[in-house]
Amino acid sequence: MFGYIIGRIYGKVDIRTVGSGNVGARNIGRSINKLAFIVTFLGDASKGAVVVLLGRALGLSGEIQLIGFLLVLIGHIWPITLAFHGGKGISSFLGGIIAFEPSTAFIILASFCITYPLFRSFTKSGLLSLCTIPIYLFFQAYTYAVIIIVTIAVIIILFAHRTNIKERI
Repeated sequence: MFGYIIGRIYGKVDIRTVGSGNVGARNIGRSINKLAFIVTFLGDASKGAVVVLLGRALGLSGEIQLIGFLLVLIGHIWPITLAFHGGKGISSFLGGIIAFEPSTAFIILASFCITYPLFRSFTKSGLLSLCTIPIYLFFQAYTYAVIIIVTIAVIIILFAHRTNIKERI
């Protein structure tokens, strides 16, 4: 868990005991500083990206790449090493999905730019932007298996954010 490691190195703290208690990049940024946020974000994003890129380099199908990505996401949110209390998965998701289909970066950004003025909430806009990805992949003629796996990943992210969602509704 990059957040835990960065918290120990940069802030000399156990990030689980400060701020929201979450080991993700957002809590690191709020509790330590912007550089720690960037390093944590890139570290967590690289986890999602590496598994997809490695699967591609090994000639594995898109579906198998995404199953590996899904397992990384689950391990990030519920890590055994931190008693199943990890990050919320956004950074790892972004790294993996952009490595899988780079054009999703534009879709996420465009969706965010459209929804943020409406909701004035980073969390709501960000989560809604992730929900557009399975729809986009459908229109890009990806297989149903790919769309289902990505949809499961988005549902996992929404589940990890369930407390935030309840607070903002």
